[in-house]
Amino acid sequence: MQKGGSGKSTTAGCIACELALMGYRVRLWDVDAQGGGVTHWFQPAQAGQGEPLNLLHLFKGEATADEVTYATRVPNLYIVPSFTSLKQVELGPPPGVEYVIDQAIKETTEPIDVEIMDCGPSLGQLTIAALVAAPNVVVPFKASGFDLNSLRDLNRTLALTKKRLTPDQRILAVVLSEVLKSNLTRDVFDAMCNDFPDALVMGVRQSVKAREATLESIRLPLHEYAPDATVRQDFQYLTRMLVAPKAG
Repeated sequence: MQKGGSGKSTTAGCIACELALMGYRVRLWDVDAQGGGVTHWFQPAQAGQGEPLNLLHLFKGEATADEVTYATRVPNLYIVPSFTSLKQVELGPPPGVEYVIDQAIKETTEPIDVEIMDCGPSLGQLTIAALVAAPNVVVPFKASGFDLNSLRDLNRTLALTKKRLTPDQRILAVVLSEVLKSNLTRDVFDAMCNDFPDALVMGVRQSVKAREATLESIRLPLHEYAPDATVRQDFQYLTRMLVAPKAG
């Protein structure tokens, strides 16, 4: 989505955690040059101080996927971190930038089961590289006019990448984040079912437990600080349906 606050990092992080808890080895790529995303939520385990080898070094050809993959506090969950320095890729993209992540995954020696890309609110080179590497797309957004406008931009980008780069691209799910019961939510839900007939369309509810969490606890994964929250239950269901879409 070409706007912030749509639930992109939350959705990517929660799906990654739930898959890891199910026993899959998951690698979460922080393809968001804004900073403050999943890298800060799932701190990479590393020795020493300073900025570790990260996604920028991969794009610059200075590191491999294995060298920028780090364990996190969640068993089976690994992260490829990024920082605001990743903006350099958009300012001066290297040749073949759209294929860098895809090629790195093919050359990795890590036994990873699932690769998840957390994209930023920009439809630039970084997002294209993520779509080429992981053409199965989950679209999170809020039921608002701003998000609906951004969805039109996203659909144009997806159509172009599918035509030119990723012919097998699929929209697996459309996720309405922080939903409340309202006429707008119902109308948006119906519209998404019509626009994406082959995708799972579902809402993730707002949660009092999650909203009332302390500052210290919200730095933890959702399944740790609010394991019984409705929002966590919704992400569990979403993840199960993505793994076995014919089960429900």
